[in-house]
Amino acid sequence: MFRVDSALSRAVLIALSAALAPACSAEGEEGTTDDTSGGAGAPTAASEFTCTDDDLESLAPFGGPGFKDGALTGAAQDTYVASSTLLWLKPDEASQRRFGELMAPIASQLPTQEGLIGFALGTSARCGYARTVTVWKDEEAMGKFVMSDAHVAAMGAGSDVSVHGAVTHWTVGAGDLPLSWEVAREKIAAAEISY
Repeated sequence: MFRVDSALSRAVLIALSAALAPACSAEGEEGTTDDTSGGAGAPTAASEFTCTDDDLESLAPFGGPGFKDGALTGAAQDTYVASSTLLWLKPDEASQRRFGELMAPIASQLPTQEGLIGFALGTSARCGYARTVTVWKDEEAMGKFVMSDAHVAAMGAGSDVSVHGAVTHWTVGAGDLPLSWEVAREKIAAAEISY
């Protein structure tokens, strides 16, 4: 069984919401997963992440600056950009400690990040997976977070602290919120491995 430190996981997962988003292509159609591939035939998350994480522990319910108590806090938009990440964390203590160090600045930045609507975080002790699902006002807002200094530093160290990572993003409507883990699993399963 894989041990995932819950305090570390909370910080890590907040930051992971868009950890690999630069690999994403242009915004897709509602209900479709964007192509995150670097080329044809690359392995998908479904083929590499074979452990079933039905023990997924939600570390925080879906919520954030634009979504509180089960509802949007502002006027609904026609569409939003949703993103999901899946990381297979390295089990050793040094990697997990480094992951926490990288994520601490992001953890403090994300809850007030302009354009973030909401997010949910989860870990699987059985599989050693960390999952996120986030919703952004638009791709520009997601991109500003992704290109922030703390986030760029964390992306650069992704392979130091995890075995594999995958990310995808797609378009959702206000009626699709909050996003469920089932939706996140379905979308990320088709995404190609980012590293």
